[in-house]
Amino acid sequence: MNDLPEEGGGALLLLGGSMYHPGGLESFCQRAAAALNTNGGRWHADWYATDNAYLSLVRLPRAILRLAQSVKMARRYDVVWLQWSTLLDLLYLPLLRARGVPVIVTPHLGANARLQRIAILRETARWLLASADCLALLFAGQKEEIALPRSVPCTTIQSFLPAAALTDGGIGEREGPLRLIHVGRFSEAKGSFRAIALCAALQERGVACRATMIGRADRVTMASLQDAVDRAGLRQSIRFLDWLNEPGLIEAYEKADVLAHLSLSDSYPLAVLEAMARGVVPVVGPMLGAQSMVDRYGGYVAEGSMVEAAADWLTRRSIENLRGLGATISTAVRADFAWDACAERISAVADSIRRPRTHERCARGSGTA
Repeated sequence: MNDLPEEGGGALLLLGGSMYHPGGLESFCQRAAAALNTNGGRWHADWYATDNAYLSLVRLPRAILRLAQSVKMARRYDVVWLQWSTLLDLLYLPLLRARGVPVIVTPHLGANARLQRIAILRETARWLLASADCLALLFAGQKEEIALPRSVPCTTIQSFLPAAALTDGGIGEREGPLRLIHVGRFSEAKGSFRAIALCAALQERGVACRATMIGRADRVTMASLQDAVDRAGLRQSIRFLDWLNEPGLIEAYEKADVLAHLSLSDSYPLAVLEAMARGVVPVVGPMLGAQSMVDRYGGYVAEGSMVEAAADWLTRRSIENLRGLGATISTAVRADFAWDACAERISAVADSIRRPRTHERCARGSGTA
C-alpha cells in the first residue's frame, strides 16, 4: 500500500542535542522544528533530545534510555532527521534502519573534532554513516572537512537562525568606540582567551574598544579568563555576562560592531551567522565553516598568529567602514536564511527519501522532548 500524498510531506522526528547542556546544536534543533511546523504544515516535526553530549558514566544510563525510546517511537514517523555530534549519535543509524525508517544525517562537527582526528573513530563513524539515506550538510565545504561515505547522497541545507535575528527592525546606528562581542561556551579551543588577547592587542595599537563576553565555563576556566583580563589591564574594558536568552542575545549583537570568534573547534558556528544577521562584522579562525561565511558575506579570517592578524586587520579599518560593512552583511544574511527557504530545503530532502508504509502515522502536535 502506498500512502504518500501527492503533495509530499509527512511526520518527521528530529533527533539530537542535550537538554542538560544547551548550546548551538540545541538552538538549531529548536529552530529547525519551529521552522518546519510553520511552513504550511507540509512536514510536521517533533524534536527529541538524545542527551549524548559530554557523556559520562553517570549520564550513560539516561543516554541509553533515550536511544531505546527514540528507536521505539521512530516507527510512527515517515522520516528521522538525526543530528550527529558524538559517536553514540551514529549508533542510532543501524537501529533505525532495522525499523525500516529513512534517515537523514546532519553533521555538527569539524576536522578538529576527536571523531575526526583519531583514525579508528573516524573510520567507524564513516562506516556507520554509510547506512544513512542522505547527508544534509550545513555548508558545501563540509564534505571536504570531515570523512563521509561516498556512497551516500549529500545536499546542502544551511542552518536555522533565530526568527528575531531575521527581522528588519533593530539594526540601528552604532555609536561610541569600537565594540567587540564574544559568545559561546568559554574555552581555549573556542577562542575565548584569544578574544581577550585581541582586545589587548587593539589597545596596544591605540584603538579604543569595549568588549562583552557572553557565555559560561567551569570555575577553573572562568578564573583563568578573569586573570587574563587583569594581567592585560582590561578590567574596565571587558565585561562578562552569563548566557542570555534569545531576545537578550539579539539585543547584545545589535550593540556590537565586531564578533571575535577566533575558534579552532567550531565547524559551523551559529553565533557567527546570528551576529552577521544583526549587522556585526565577524573576525573568525581558519575553520572551513566560518571561512565559508566570511567568503560569502564579508569579514576576516585570521590565520597564523590569529590575534595579531585580526588586530592588524581591524586597525586598518575605520569604525565607520566596519559599521557600513556590517549593515551590508546583515541584509544578505537575512535574505539567505529566511525560515521558509531553509525549511523548504530540508523538506525537499525528506520528500526524496520518504518510503511507503502502512503503520499508523504519528499524531501531530506531540511537541518536543
